[in-house]
Amino acid sequence: MTTPTSIRRQAWRWAAAASAALVLAGGAVPARAAGIVASVTDESGKPLAEAVVTVTPLDDSAVSPAALSRLATATINQQGEMFMPEVVVVHTGGSVIFRNSDTMRHHVYSFAQIKQFEFVQQPGDVSPPVRFDHPGVAAIGCNIHDDMIAYIDVTDAPWAGVTDHNGEVTLTGLPAGRFTAEVWHPRLRPRAPPPTQTVTLATENTTLAVALPVLPPPRPHGRGSLY
Repeated sequence: MTTPTSIRRQAWRWAAAASAALVLAGGAVPARAAGIVASVTDESGKPLAEAVVTVTPLDDSAVSPAALSRLATATINQQGEMFMPEVVVVHTGGSVIFRNSDTMRHHVYSFAQIKQFEFVQQPGDVSPPVRFDHPGVAAIGCNIHDDMIAYIDVTDAPWAGVTDHNGEVTLTGLPAGRFTAEVWHPRLRPRAPPPTQTVTLATENTTLAVALPVLPPPRPHGRGSLY
């Protein structure tokens, strides 16, 4: 006769067997991922928007396809005679799309070593994806409106993000391990290397605070400029 106790025992055996099969097949559930909460300021403590934070593993930490896919593409909009956002980050091999939401024509160009291109966009135009195959920073301009400028940071790092108006960005889905975090900003003082820190992650989020030596902000340009 089958009793409730015997049913529970049999269910436990099935669950244990299934768990063992997952481990043998390499399907064990990974440890809970952690994250880095970065806060970037200037030397006076003022939050720095548009700072790029990149994180690279120092060991054999696994990189998920989802992490790389988040850096595969970015879009820069032309609106109010400005590039918005002014800073984007993509993984090496990623692409950037340019959209003209203004009622006037714009000219988009880059003379950077990592990528050189130029084209004209009429109001409403959306460019084909512009692919960036080499790491580095490309400054983007408009010959029609000289004050317009944007920056594309192309990185080999598997995790990266750009700080918001509070100078903060959160990078999620990192495995446990040791990492190097590097911070860059368009106004980083000449000859000042981007600061780096070593970060060790377990299963809890880690806070990263960085003060950057930056040049004073330029005069406002466009309509609704960040600076």
